[in-house]
Amino acid sequence: MAKMRLGLIIDPEFHMLGRSVCALTPPFIEALCRRFDTRLLWDQRRYDALCWEVDFIYYFHPTFAAPMIRLARAGRLRRSLPPGPIFWGLSDPHLQPWREAAILDQGVDFVLAYYRRPTLHHFGRLPPEKVIFFPWAVPDPWIDTGPIRYHGQRELMIFGAAQGEAYTVRNWCRRQPGVRSYEMSGVENKVMDDRRFFEWLQGFDAVIAAGSESPAYRLTTPKYYETAAAGSLLVAQTTDDLAEAGFADGLNCLVFSQADFHEKVRPWREAPDDPRWLEIRRAGRELIRERHSLSRRLDELEGYVRAWPGR
Repeated sequence: MAKMRLGLIIDPEFHMLGRSVCALTPPFIEALCRRFDTRLLWDQRRYDALCWEVDFIYYFHPTFAAPMIRLARAGRLRRSLPPGPIFWGLSDPHLQPWREAAILDQGVDFVLAYYRRPTLHHFGRLPPEKVIFFPWAVPDPWIDTGPIRYHGQRELMIFGAAQGEAYTVRNWCRRQPGVRSYEMSGVENKVMDDRRFFEWLQGFDAVIAAGSESPAYRLTTPKYYETAAAGSLLVAQTTDDLAEAGFADGLNCLVFSQADFHEKVRPWREAPDDPRWLEIRRAGRELIRERHSLSRRLDELEGYVRAWPGR
């Protein structure tokens, strides 16, 4: 079967100069370009010239990673949309509220949302059927395959950004007894390359992933997927998309709120060498392998394109 033809709207410098703040983004872009017969569309002129030659358009996070393009600019009369479906990649929905009007006005067919429920919370005019849950994906080789062992640690680890209202629960966790905080993060203090970051995570027995309990910021961020993929015990603050992503308390992670944090982590702190934690860690890693690997996410994207009934 011939490769599907992708028109990827992206600023090449975003990838080539390493401007992504998430370890999962560069391998996603590279795998996307390999999976499909890809045309890079980096400005309006190139878009106008090539958008009719592809099977679908992926507008990769406009203004964050791509220039602003007028999508209804193709064709001889320069007022029609290209024939294939148009997907708009959308990350933090609490930022840049103008995107909702742009998505509706430009005739975008689907939004690929890292955070589906928060997107619907912030973008109330978007029809829910247009918003596809398209969470973070871990490169297949990065998902640990070795035996999961207890490293002898008795503290929970936490890391990541600290500035802003989106991190109130994370910062509260940092101050609790039995929690060790690290300064490095994907945004404020990125000190490792992406693969080395995963190798670092594999050395921890239990990792807290948390942000805020405000409805504006209840995001299942990359840390949730990265931690489980590394084989660490994911101690996960509850988020709006957590269950939809497959994370289940006591099965493949521990789920907490700020109110019950100490109650939920006490069993691990009292017996971190209990074999049941290894079973939960293995189940978390398998969840990533089965549902959140990069190859799985690209299969899903191709499935959405092939199933599209037309505009």
